[in-house]
Amino acid sequence: MSWKAIDALDDARDATASLLLPFDAGRWARLALIAFFVGSIGSGGGSFGNSGNTGFTLPGDTGGAPGDIPVDSLPGFATPENFAILAAAIVVVAIVFFLLWSFISAVMQFVFVDGVVSKDVRIRKPFHERLGLGARLFAFKVGLVFVALLLIGIPIAAVLLGGIALTGAVFLLAIPLVLLALLLFFVLALVLQLTTDFVVPTMIAEDKQVISSWRRVAPVFRAELSEFGLYILVRFVLGILAGIGIGVATALLLLVVAIPFAIVGGALFLALNAAGFGIFSGVSLVLLGGLGLLFGLTALAVTALIQMPVVTFFRYYSLFLLGSTDDSLDLVSQFRTEDDSSTPEGAAPA
Repeated sequence: MSWKAIDALDDARDATASLLLPFDAGRWARLALIAFFVGSIGSGGGSFGNSGNTGFTLPGDTGGAPGDIPVDSLPGFATPENFAILAAAIVVVAIVFFLLWSFISAVMQFVFVDGVVSKDVRIRKPFHERLGLGARLFAFKVGLVFVALLLIGIPIAAVLLGGIALTGAVFLLAIPLVLLALLLFFVLALVLQLTTDFVVPTMIAEDKQVISSWRRVAPVFRAELSEFGLYILVRFVLGILAGIGIGVATALLLLVVAIPFAIVGGALFLALNAAGFGIFSGVSLVLLGGLGLLFGLTALAVTALIQMPVVTFFRYYSLFLLGSTDDSLDLVSQFRTEDDSSTPEGAAPA
């Protein structure tokens, strides 16, 4: 018995190779930029711990517990109210940035499909053309996440605001809630993945909205349940393996890239120190901070470039499976009859 979800792997591999080879720097750069938004770039969840007692005595310290700094000893602007305002501002900026990034990511999903289907990888023109579909996809995903958080947040809010004592019995009753939350977020992740992989190309193929595209593709899921179930399993396993490979390759390459930055940074530090500028002086912070920012941008570019072939392969994988289960949704039919020995099509610059 031939499995479409397995056959699509070979088709995706061949199509990925035909898109990326022969090497074209402009095409690779545009695909890497798209992959930065649509790929699974993990965000570092770095948390900053509280510094311990250093043994120094602050002015006005009467020997209290470490960290008990009298308010009177703080500068005029460093009040608890100002810190609260600053923290709130940082949270708002982070939320706005995340929403903006998510919106661009939603539009880029359509730009990505357009590029891999036509092999003419562009960004500016298709981005403007797909703004409407991207906005609808963004609203759909935000709505799903909001509903999921609401379903989990209502019971928690009921406990916190209802004056219920946090006894051992309450914590025992919370165990089913935790399991329900895990199940809910698993279902949410699955729905979001299926939306990206199959609903987005359906929206392009039939010019439908998100909900109507889900209604269009849902019967295909039911008719080919075993194929899509196998797809989810294969994609999950390959995703883990690819993630490990990308992580190792990125770490090794970043070590190489970090060498010239470390040399320049060390020389710059010695030069600034010799000139009498402290490490926390304005000049030092600007120069060393700029160098650090440049390394951070380089690291992002390297990560996006390394993961781009994998992201492209998975995009083709879903397109080939969708097309093999429903001919009217086949956006890559031209690749099925393409002569593998022929020269790949070229791509015009964006």
